[in-house]
Amino acid sequence: MTNYITKEGLKDLKKELVQVRETDLPRVLDAINKALAEGDLRENAALDSAKLERDNLVARESEIQEILMDYEIIEEHKGKPSKTVDIGGKVKLKYLHDNSTFELTIVGSSESDAISGKISNESPLAQSILGKEEGEQAQFVINNNPINIEIIEILG
Repeated sequence: MTNYITKEGLKDLKKELVQVRETDLPRVLDAINKALAEGDLRENAALDSAKLERDNLVARESEIQEILMDYEIIEEHKGKPSKTVDIGGKVKLKYLHDNSTFELTIVGSSESDAISGKISNESPLAQSILGKEEGEQAQFVINNNPINIEIIEILG
């Protein structure tokens, strides 16, 4: 499956991969070696903690490598916005149940961060609005609850 990512996101992933390989993993492996040197392996919290961190780092390294094997750069929208909602685009939406509005940017799953308004193109919300135009309505389901929204404006 193709991973959609911005140029900035790609740069950040490559930087993170270097950090994991050249700094984090060597640090953790050193901690494991020091814990092993302490002797009693039955109740060695430092060893258990370092092994868990190592496993997490190895998993993250593998995840980043998988993303980098099959990705497509999302072009940032500059100038006139697209006529339809697409990946890499920013959009203003309105919840129809209370008329509240919010803005979000649709990004690839590896860059999604709901707190900063970036949602994955694979999310139910993004799937419901991709390809739609301003003024169109959409519905997505969260926890078996249908949520109706309207596309107020395509910002970029």
